[in-house]
Amino acid sequence: MKRFLLLISVFAVTSTLSNANPSRLSLVHQDVVQSNSTSTVINYSIEPFYDVESFRLIVVLEFNGDKSGQTRLRLPNNYGSNNDWEGVKFLKALSNNTTIEETSERDVKFVKYHPNTAVKIYYQFEQVRREEIELGNHYMATLDKKYFHFLGETFFVYPDWDANSEFTFRVSWNKFPAKWNLANSFGVNQKYQEVKLPLWKFRHTIFTGGNFKLEKRMIYNNPVYVAIKGNYTFPAEQFIDMIQTILLEERTFWNDYNFPFFLITVFPIEGDNDQGGTGRVNSFSLFLTEDRQIDYRMKRLLAHEVFHTWLGEKINLAGPESLLYWFSEGFSDYYARLLLLRAGLISLDEYINEYNRVLKQYGKSPARNEKNEKLADGFWNDGDLNKLLYMRGDILAHSINLAIMKNSGRKKNLDDLMRDLYKRSQEEGMLVSAGSLSNLIRFYGGDQILADVMKVLNSGAAIKALPDALGPCVEMEMESSRKFWLFGEKFDFPVYNLKTNQFDKSCYDWFGVK
Repeated sequence: MKRFLLLISVFAVTSTLSNANPSRLSLVHQDVVQSNSTSTVINYSIEPFYDVESFRLIVVLEFNGDKSGQTRLRLPNNYGSNNDWEGVKFLKALSNNTTIEETSERDVKFVKYHPNTAVKIYYQFEQVRREEIELGNHYMATLDKKYFHFLGETFFVYPDWDANSEFTFRVSWNKFPAKWNLANSFGVNQKYQEVKLPLWKFRHTIFTGGNFKLEKRMIYNNPVYVAIKGNYTFPAEQFIDMIQTILLEERTFWNDYNFPFFLITVFPIEGDNDQGGTGRVNSFSLFLTEDRQIDYRMKRLLAHEVFHTWLGEKINLAGPESLLYWFSEGFSDYYARLLLLRAGLISLDEYINEYNRVLKQYGKSPARNEKNEKLADGFWNDGDLNKLLYMRGDILAHSINLAIMKNSGRKKNLDDLMRDLYKRSQEEGMLVSAGSLSNLIRFYGGDQILADVMKVLNSGAAIKALPDALGPCVEMEMESSRKFWLFGEKFDFPVYNLKTNQFDKSCYDWFGVK
């Protein structure tokens, strides 16, 4: 998943994918040989610094230089914010015979040293946001005398080495107030942390500390921590119950409970009923205005992002990833809604109403007849193209699920395809590509559904929603509207409705509700 800023709406949620092979984070306690291999050590020592008018964090970075005598240093970014301020201050070398030189790239420096010697770099970091914390700058690092919250890539200076190579990272938290809670993607209230993982995963993390309220829950003997800051309209217990239910439902779906640790941070922002969020390694960061209530939009955001723990992190996409966003983002939307239904967090009426809203917006989308390649190219800078990919994948997931059920005499559904994909990615290291995904769609659903999917992706053909896509208790009819009430372009879109208001177990069997 790439680095960008995306304001969260019902369709657009940040979800960062990577081509790196999945590797579970593990704690290590052993002697490490200093070399440019998977055992190379990168050390960070962090402590607070209280200036008269500002609060900063002092960071000392240490690593072993290689035989070339020079290493590119990558500076933090603002994770898509347009704010040009740089948080790194007083960057300098502490090791002997070491110099730091400018480059043509704003966020890259060259550090030069005697070959094969230890390199020690010092810098201070301060908050660079000059306005209120709100959607548009919420992912930038936040530092205050009472707390801090930042993503890995917005704070750490690091050697610009191969992002997929594994390194040992040692982080020491020094001289922080005794009453502060420290919580990050690796643990809670640990003054020294040592982890071994790829460089990209270290950057794809969350760090927070200070006067957060820290709560703990257990899922099958594995801890889930929630660090909450702010005063919200909903009770904290209700929110934590929801988080626990979503995590359990999704881990059960994949039959994957290998999560020794998981963290959710909740941070307040300014605005009106706004929210944003991003899934990270072993963690999730949620940003809310304090007037937000627990509703479908919030549940969907959480369920969607948690689903990327598998579809995007453990199930990797072959490059270019953007060509498969209709799958990774659209299917995550489909399963966010479906698993919320199975978990009892939304009703069948809510499921149908929200899907009808997707179908209506798809029918009105000016990009609905664009080819997949154009949608992928404009994903990061065109809101219409971005939303269309989510909607297109969501609708196609319903059609593929129906085709699999018909092809198997209702013995299988889309769940079986997804779990097969997960199994192959774990056991065979398979990357999801257009070819491998096409083969699975044909294997489970047959030739016709694959032809329909390819027609949509390659030719920009409109997706035809199928009357029986939501099962025997739901019927479909067509409605239409015009762009400007009584005149302008006419849009046709399907609408699903329950045939009866009476409870019928078969209505829920279709969706896998137990």
